[in-house]
Amino acid sequence: MAVESSFSAPVSRVEDGLYLSENPSLFERLRAAVKALKILEKAPDDPIAPAIFNAAIDGPVFRRHAEALAKTPEGQALLTERPTLQAHNIDLNALEALPEGTVGRAFAKYFSDNRISPFSTPYEVRNDQDYVVKWYRETHDLHHVLTGYATDAVGEMELQAFAWGNLGLRTSQFILLVAALVRPHKLPPIWKYSARLRAAYRRGKASKNLFSARYEQSMEKTLEQMREELAIPPRAAA
Repeated sequence: MAVESSFSAPVSRVEDGLYLSENPSLFERLRAAVKALKILEKAPDDPIAPAIFNAAIDGPVFRRHAEALAKTPEGQALLTERPTLQAHNIDLNALEALPEGTVGRAFAKYFSDNRISPFSTPYEVRNDQDYVVKWYRETHDLHHVLTGYATDAVGEMELQAFAWGNLGLRTSQFILLVAALVRPHKLPPIWKYSARLRAAYRRGKASKNLFSARYEQSMEKTLEQMREELAIPPRAAA
């Protein structure tokens, strides 16, 4: 099977301050977010800091998404089975063997084209909210595939704008603001791509909730089928 349904053992780094209790106070969330940002400044590929940052800033948002999922049979199944898209669960060779135009084939091509490896990080899963944070992190690369946004600096900003419109994430707003002010990774001035961000935001707003898809069960579907299921509008010409 190309994708297995199991999740990694819980891990946190208390020594770095990368830990949140199950019901953290606002102070604890802010402290963890600052710690995560300091680590990410020096190590952008840190395996734990991005998820901790998401959980610290958007904990209440992810909790609302988990509560909404628990109200539907499909969402209940996701929260009960807790599938994963970690590197050790993905068989890229099997995905590459799928027919052209399928989600799995496009997913495998995404990694080879960008010369990157599948997502791999430990993250503590104690409850449904933690799982939704983890699942969001793991499905980031698939969101690129389904939306068609590139992995260059502007493409990443477009995906953040899409996620802001679709999921209401404060972290996406924060990333877009910092990118506009600091212009990391040789980003052009924001006025040069602001129209693309507005279009991505509207596109995310018009799409179904990204958590409504069972990506690990959809590798043999065509990209068009998945886009129709998520009601993702066609991408406007840049």
